[in-house]
Amino acid sequence: MSTPDFGERTLQDFQQWSKLGGVYYERNPENEKEIRTRYVRYDPIIGKYVVHLPTNWVTGEPTPEMKAWHEGISRAITTMQPATNRGFY
Repeated sequence: MSTPDFGERTLQDFQQWSKLGGVYYERNPENEKEIRTRYVRYDPIIGKYVVHLPTNWVTGEPTPEMKAWHEGISRAITTMQPATNRGFY
């Protein structure tokens, strides 16, 4: 299996300037005290972002490093990535 060609850039360069990956939180519309999290990461083997399934609803508050989830993120990741395995460069 071949790996994506990143050109002169490295995967570490990509992770430093790409702000899409990380942990996101979503509030329960029926109970404002509950949240669930979603994890977004870049998979270098397939050359695309991956959105993991959300967790179950839990009572709590998000940590400061968590970003608020928006359905536009999921749509953008699903529709704006190339269908080929060419890397980010």
